[in-house]
Amino acid sequence: MAENEQENTQTDTETARLQARKIYIKDASFESPNAPAIFTADWNPTLTVNVDHEIGKLTDDTYNLVLTITARAAVEDRTAFLVEVQQGGIFSITGHTEDLLQRRLNVYCLGVLYPYASATVDSLVVQGGFPPLHLGPINFRARYEQMLEQVDTGNHTEEAK
Repeated sequence: MAENEQENTQTDTETARLQARKIYIKDASFESPNAPAIFTADWNPTLTVNVDHEIGKLTDDTYNLVLTITARAAVEDRTAFLVEVQQGGIFSITGHTEDLLQRRLNVYCLGVLYPYASATVDSLVVQGGFPPLHLGPINFRARYEQMLEQVDTGNHTEEAK
């Protein structure tokens, strides 16, 4: 019996596949509503960054993820810039249990998209005439585990996405 279990485990890991099929920008926007006057103000901004995501199923084994990063810089009460990037990715995933599939989607796939999204945010900010905005790494594993804990305790909120 142990041989059968071992064979099944080997077969599952041999058929498990994850492939990024397409990485794309779904939407990107930049606005600087107080330009050019904002460029004469002392540059000591308050920065707010929000990260969110959506997961959609395209076919039985193909998923579309959209990672959204929104950053707003304000000087006093005036918006210096507002940038939003929706970075998309299409991933084929087969041979995973439901739990492992959710972990791959919420951790690995988002980790693949994040460098693209953060680079696009930085590029838009620089092209808008502002200093670079280098976003630090995000621990998607910790975010996913926190979301699971909130679901388990019944405290699931939209922010936990």
